[in-house]
Amino acid sequence: MVALTFDDGPGQYTNSILDTLSAYNAHATFFVVGQNIDEETGAVMQRAVGMGCEIGSHTQNHADLVKADADTFRQQIQQADENILKAIGRYPYFLSTALRGLRTDDVRRHVGKPLAFWSVDTKDWKTRNTACTVSAALNNIEDGDVVLMHDIYGETADAVAQIVPSLVQQGYQLVTLSELTYYRGVEMENGMIVFNMHPAKPNYKLPPDPDVPEPETTAPAAETTTETAAAQ
Repeated sequence: MVALTFDDGPGQYTNSILDTLSAYNAHATFFVVGQNIDEETGAVMQRAVGMGCEIGSHTQNHADLVKADADTFRQQIQQADENILKAIGRYPYFLSTALRGLRTDDVRRHVGKPLAFWSVDTKDWKTRNTACTVSAALNNIEDGDVVLMHDIYGETADAVAQIVPSLVQQGYQLVTLSELTYYRGVEMENGMIVFNMHPAKPNYKLPPDPDVPEPETTAPAAETTTETAAAQ
């Protein structure tokens, strides 16, 4: 199993990605920005859900929750939740914070959702190159990986048209993040972070204890990218 995930949409290329997924009966998780949801993109989200894909939250306007005050923090999550509810009739289960590397204990204690990270970062936002994204997604892919991409780039949609059939041909099931954790027997809780579900050694973090400092993690280093600018 592999979980393909997409941040920053929905956008003009999301439907193209859904076309590819549909052709191979594949699922994926889309972490949407609340302010991007309107009647047109809401219909795209409904299509995704109807196909068995998952909609997660990427906050209301791609805000940095680490730097947000308490009111802004709540508004970023609640407004996105309400917009998603209006579009698909349900609240999102997972949250991926803007700049997903910023996973502080404070954020984890107060988000009220499980948090999504990745084990394969394609850096498609940086390269904007189809071949590079394909290589980054397929090189060293493992059972249980979580792959990060962005559905706001045409080059990524073109890459997905190659990535999906290649993975299917290799025998991978393309599943949502919720499906991946469920079938690997991990019950997610608010404040938990999932990095991957490798069969031998899944990488996830339990919610932080409110009174005990968090130990160092072996997870990937924080992503300090221009993802925020790209989402605007």
